[in-house]
Amino acid sequence: METKVISIGEEVQELLDGKVLIMFNPNAPQELKDVAVLHEKQSTATNVLNVGGTVTFGDQAFNIDFVGSEANKNFDELGHLSIYFNNTDEDMDKLPGSIFVSSVSQSAPTIDLDQVISFQ
Repeated sequence: METKVISIGEEVQELLDGKVLIMFNPNAPQELKDVAVLHEKQSTATNVLNVGGTVTFGDQAFNIDFVGSEANKNFDELGHLSIYFNNTDEDMDKLPGSIFVSSVSQSAPTIDLDQVISFQ
């Protein structure tokens, strides 16, 4: 499944520096638009978040190591997803709407306007 970045909030880079990315569909509440990447899904595929899968930002790929119990539902219905990059400090069970990803080559991706993010 692919989705396209249509807006990058003013505080997104600060969150990425802390190894977290928050995504929402274009209907996100105004108070979340500063901290989120807004995106438009390019397909209607559901339940695309799976342990052992990958998420790719342009040419930067990350392995999906954990999928919270509510992550697929929130992503399918709201386009909402919190992604933690190479993060071993958080208690995964307390983040049901999140996924944890890892990569040897980078700690967080570069996000650009009109970039395609793919989930496999």
